[in-house]
Amino acid sequence: MAEKDEYLKERKIPTPNEDSKYLLEVGGLCPLCGKKLLGEKNSETVKLYQIAHIYPNSPLDIEKEILKDVERLGNDSESFENKIALCKECHGIYDYHKTREEYLRILNIKKDLLKSYETKTMLSNQVIEDDISDVINALVNIKGDVIELEINALKISKKIDNTNLLLKHKVEMYVSQYFLFIQAQFKALNSQGKMNFDVVASQIKTAFLQAEKKTNDKKDIFNHLTKWLQSKTHNSTIEACEAIVSFFVQDCEVFREIAE
Repeated sequence: MAEKDEYLKERKIPTPNEDSKYLLEVGGLCPLCGKKLLGEKNSETVKLYQIAHIYPNSPLDIEKEILKDVERLGNDSESFENKIALCKECHGIYDYHKTREEYLRILNIKKDLLKSYETKTMLSNQVIEDDISDVINALVNIKGDVIELEINALKISKKIDNTNLLLKHKVEMYVSQYFLFIQAQFKALNSQGKMNFDVVASQIKTAFLQAEKKTNDKKDIFNHLTKWLQSKTHNSTIEACEAIVSFFVQDCEVFREIAE
């Protein structure tokens, strides 16, 4: 008699809240084909997706053999980690005679989504000096030309290599245009006793270290830090926040030197 698989549990229909969580996780798009998961008909929202089990809830004997010894997510088959929102077409194709390669593909997609969610959750719990918003606002409302800095490109090159060329160019652009301006704003607020720069720098570095625990992708880390900073400094633009994060890349709080 075959040993009972404790991972397999009785099927549970997701609650409306759980359903929404799956939809938000994939950003409203099917992670396999990119189709929109919500439509509209007669001014009403139409659901174009289903919640799919990554590892089958009731696997056929052939599926048990194909998926023997694969990694499985979550504590059981009904865990949030073992389900994902897919468009109806992709769900049907995935469920029909799935292969090991198809399973591993969608497993890795889900792992990336979970990693991204964990990073955002951790960063949302980080605190930041309220007065940094003064720097952001000053940057957003800047008038006229700013002083251009002849940047030490080698410094950034030692942190961001050419495998992230677009990110490297973006950071270099922000640093060359705004580094001196941002530095002056920080110094002014610090000397006026309105903020403690060392505290802000420490908070930025802590947020970076938290993000780095979840991913080594520098583009992802940069984007996470930018969005986190924007959420903490209300009404600021994404570009201003990118400039601030770039300042801390140049100022040594964000990203490590590339190992030779």
